[in-house]
Amino acid sequence: MSRRLFGFVVLLLPCTAFAQNPEPLRTGFDRTIDIQHLRLELQVDLPKKTVEGKATLSFSTLRELNHFALDAVDFEVRDVRLTNGAAAVEIRRQHDGKKLHIELPEKWPADKSGKLVITYRVREPKDGLYFFGPTPAEPNVPLTVWSQGEPVSNRHWIPCIDHPEERQTTELIVTVADGFEVLSNGKLLSRKANENKTATFHWKQDQPHPSYLVTLVVGPFAVVKEDWRGKEVSYYVPPNRKDDVACTFGRTRAMLDLFSRRFGVDYPWEKYAQVVVEQFSWGGMENTSATTLHDSAIHDARAMLDGDPDGLIAHELGHQWWGDLVTCRDWAHLWLNEGWASYCEVIWAEHHRGRADADYDLLLKARNALAHAKDRPVVDRRYPNPINMFDARSYPKGAWILHMLRQRLGDELFWKAVQAYAKEHKYRSVETSDFRRTFERVTGRNLERFFHDWTERPGNPIIELHFDYLGESKLLKVTVKQLQPGEPFHVDLPVRYALWNPSSPTDWQNDVLPLTEKEQVLYVRTGAMPVDFVVDPQLTVMAEYHLHQSRDWWIRQLESDSIAVRSRAAASFGKGKSPQDRELLTAALRREKHWGVAAEIAAALGESGGDQSRDALIEGVSRPEPRIRRACIEQLGKFVSDEKAATLLRDLLKKGDPSYFVEAAALTAYSKLRQKDTVSVLLPWLVKPSYQEVLSSAALEGLGRSQDLGVLDALVSWTQRGKPAPVRIRALGALAELAKTANPDDAQRAKIASTIGACLEGETPRIRRAAAEAIRDLGRSATPSVAVLEMLARHDADPQIVDLARKAAERIRAETPTPVELTRLREELDKLRRANETLKERLDRMERK
Repeated sequence: MSRRLFGFVVLLLPCTAFAQNPEPLRTGFDRTIDIQHLRLELQVDLPKKTVEGKATLSFSTLRELNHFALDAVDFEVRDVRLTNGAAAVEIRRQHDGKKLHIELPEKWPADKSGKLVITYRVREPKDGLYFFGPTPAEPNVPLTVWSQGEPVSNRHWIPCIDHPEERQTTELIVTVADGFEVLSNGKLLSRKANENKTATFHWKQDQPHPSYLVTLVVGPFAVVKEDWRGKEVSYYVPPNRKDDVACTFGRTRAMLDLFSRRFGVDYPWEKYAQVVVEQFSWGGMENTSATTLHDSAIHDARAMLDGDPDGLIAHELGHQWWGDLVTCRDWAHLWLNEGWASYCEVIWAEHHRGRADADYDLLLKARNALAHAKDRPVVDRRYPNPINMFDARSYPKGAWILHMLRQRLGDELFWKAVQAYAKEHKYRSVETSDFRRTFERVTGRNLERFFHDWTERPGNPIIELHFDYLGESKLLKVTVKQLQPGEPFHVDLPVRYALWNPSSPTDWQNDVLPLTEKEQVLYVRTGAMPVDFVVDPQLTVMAEYHLHQSRDWWIRQLESDSIAVRSRAAASFGKGKSPQDRELLTAALRREKHWGVAAEIAAALGESGGDQSRDALIEGVSRPEPRIRRACIEQLGKFVSDEKAATLLRDLLKKGDPSYFVEAAALTAYSKLRQKDTVSVLLPWLVKPSYQEVLSSAALEGLGRSQDLGVLDALVSWTQRGKPAPVRIRALGALAELAKTANPDDAQRAKIASTIGACLEGETPRIRRAAAEAIRDLGRSATPSVAVLEMLARHDADPQIVDLARKAAERIRAETPTPVELTRLREELDKLRRANETLKERLDRMERK
């Protein structure tokens, strides 16, 4: 599952420190039965948002038992029957709203087989299956339904054992109204037109997979089909986006070739489909043989100027091996799914665009992991909810663990071990020890310390290095300190140095610093004073570096052949404010060819500031590569009240740019310059169409920053239903920013609070998340929404919304003075409310029985 949206990597869930309310130890679950096959016969009514279902589960007992339970949340269970070769008989069951408890008519021995037939109904589930359609406010929304099962949401529409260790073959026979396409796992066995203006689609998945990977998507799609080695490769897209299929998905079959070759197992499923749906809650979801993608995945030609969706597509395709074919046994080992999928982005970039782009992707992943994956280990058995594992530890840090292992072993051994791992564990669930054992057996290397450092303990190395040349002994003295808390990491840190001519490849010498202590003094026999000395040029160790080295070395490293080293040198000079430092950065930006490093240099110029840096950035705006123009424009936003920067941006917005993202960056940057005409410059851009509404979104963000209360009504109007989801989300944030910076009066604050509060209920998860985040800073004006926030904190199916709502309610309460008597009354009302909810749940369960 990818958290990537709109071509950017979204912020991952933050890690929570160990010391704060430690969670109970999470371990694997005890299996009572083995489900071999799950057959679902579904009548899906899109306008009524209901599913009438009959589930047939073929199972066998794993030990002697007389009862077991299935996950089934908020079902209307109508009938449960059991057969083991004889006629089906109704059996006793109890449904508590979350679990369906099955009472067998007698005690069954181990290895006895039977079939359980459950007739049930679900109505507009809170989670797992999402219905969309036209409303008076949004008359153009097409009737659509899509599922999202990971991590534990398919239990809201499928009776199942909702755990990644439980694997079964699946079959969906789905009847819908005429005019819709239906997509699910496996092979389409039949598509039958019925007499009652409905159609029935029969999909069957013959290889076992976990229940969270079962998918159902229904909608009015255009379908484009291709072939790969005799298997269907298909793309389901909105009918008006059919022309964009080639530029969006055109590299899919090449990815299938690459990954099949690298992983040693040909693509394992009967087909590969990718379906683009509106309002999807993630970037993508790797359902077995049928990936669901957010609509930001599909690019038009203009959006492709700034980059393609290949990272997202490679991520989800990689999951078909890592996550689907080989699945983490428990969510504590999620990195085996997400780390691999994230590393597939790097593997594809290296193959398709070259080493420089792959290295820059690694650099960004390291930055994300170093910032957000410090406090908890990658393999974490203490999490409040499985969704909390979907953070920077599992994604970028997981990718880096694989990359470091590859660098440690070398390509030949690494890929040999990967292929053995895939073949040994296909169609199985695994944990980190299985992965490690395979690598140790194949390579002969003891990897215990490596996995201890990188998967079992939190954080990363923070390495400080000082250099002194000892002339008499012709040694370079390297003093190393590991500054991170706790024990040292054991790493072999590659270095290279040049003695005479760093522009000549033959003059470079390579060495390794073996780091095993918190403080060490090491000596490198250089034979002379190096004219340059480079640490980890090939991105071998995911670490923070503090380098105390000569200015001459930093200057030469601005021209290094390493993406990482040039970026590091630019950041070093960005901290300086001297004309000489700015001139070095100006020259570096002029000659830099890689867009990513150019962006790093532009950021250094933005940090350094001054007219010299501003002029260098203005010069960079004329570069032909749109991502370089964009990076320079973003940094010009730091030159507050600078008329020269404002004039350039104003002129650019008048004449336009071929890139959506360059124009969006210009809008954002201009809004930061505090110009008198900010509102008049930004307002016309609210109605300009663009990829994922990036132009109107940038304009809304800028208006929120304008400190002009005259834009309040405009911002309110853009939060309303009928507007695209990306701009609604941005408008909610803009209202919160306006409340924070524009000093609104009480009536205006109340209007802002009520507008945001209205989006807390009856909306998609993305809108509810945005509203819960926006309302938390509004203080007492948001008091009317506290009851709704507390309801979300107790009952919302989305754990992120639960957390955001709880924190928002607590903050609003803390900032709202309350008389003691009112506090006591509120506490009593809370008790009554909870008691009423408990009674209602009991009545609902009684009605469902």
